[in-house]
Amino acid sequence: MISSMSLERVTITIPSEILSAAKEAAEREGLSVSAWLSRAAEHAAKIEAGLAEAEVVLAEIGPPTPEEQAWVDGFMELVTQPATGVSAASEHNAA
Repeated sequence: MISSMSLERVTITIPSEILSAAKEAAEREGLSVSAWLSRAAEHAAKIEAGLAEAEVVLAEIGPPTPEEQAWVDGFMELVTQPATGVSAASEHNAA
């Protein structure tokens, strides 16, 4: 997050379970709940902006071919797998 951003105080309502999970995650990362939620909101906003832009592009070029979709599906499966403790660089170097 950019430190020169202006800050605003807001009141939000979220389920207790989500707040508890956010507090635990923030504590693990050494962040305040406010900083952790701010980072999570920034991340979610970037994802939504990317999805909106993807819709614009797909409207212009049309849907992917089955081969292109298979590549995307494989790539997304690879990058969304939980970390196993071995970095991608070390896996690549071992190959």
